[in-house]
Amino acid sequence: MPLSIYQLPVWQFCGLMLAGWMVPAQVCYEAVHRLWKPLFSDSERGVAMTLLALVATLNSLLLAFCAVSVWDGFRSADTAVNNEAISLAQLGRDLAVYGTPEALEARERTREYVQSIIDIEWPQMQEDPTRYDNGVRIDRIFRALQRIEPHSARQEVLLAEIWKRSNEMLRFRRERISSGEACVPVTFWFVIVVGGVLSLVPLLVLPANAFNRLAMAFVALSTGMVFFFIAYMDRPYVDDQSVSRQPFLYTLAGMQVWDQGAQ
Repeated sequence: MPLSIYQLPVWQFCGLMLAGWMVPAQVCYEAVHRLWKPLFSDSERGVAMTLLALVATLNSLLLAFCAVSVWDGFRSADTAVNNEAISLAQLGRDLAVYGTPEALEARERTREYVQSIIDIEWPQMQEDPTRYDNGVRIDRIFRALQRIEPHSARQEVLLAEIWKRSNEMLRFRRERISSGEACVPVTFWFVIVVGGVLSLVPLLVLPANAFNRLAMAFVALSTGMVFFFIAYMDRPYVDDQSVSRQPFLYTLAGMQVWDQGAQ
């Protein structure tokens, strides 16, 4: 799905997806009955309805599988963001407790990294989920950490915990980036689009009346709703209504509160 479409407001995105199914379905239905004017026997309509039931069932299972997959991916992205923010908050707190000049320097590098996620990396991920540019800031954190030397048993224990938090933060960052890069493959989109079209074709044999037009619109509407859900959940970072950067704002606010309490 093109990334530009995700820049639309949610209601426009939804309306576009629904119209993309309902309008062609109704146009094809009217074109078949006004131009071709087919005459189908009751037995032919019965076969068409049987095919409709079979194709619709298979397509529904496929759409359900895809919807569950993208929802799991969306939740994984949200979990990765929360985990990274929590690990950064814990790292900042541990460094503040350690309290040496080297530890406080590492804490400032951590603060800069959190701020860069909010101001730089997140907008980049909204434009293109494969974009991320914080390798230098991550390196600054680890270079600052390697200068920390323990001078007591207490500091040795705390330093081990600090390194543990740092490695966890790096792992959660990788999970966040990976969750943004993952998306529904083009081949799968092709299969579910073709399946959706095939589930509408048998309805063309129904006589042209108000009830059958409503049935065609209903099937197209329900298919479009599922497609909207799949498309919207497929890109967890490209919209302000999707996965939020709020956990990182909480982390930054927590560091500021600690600084104020230390004054």
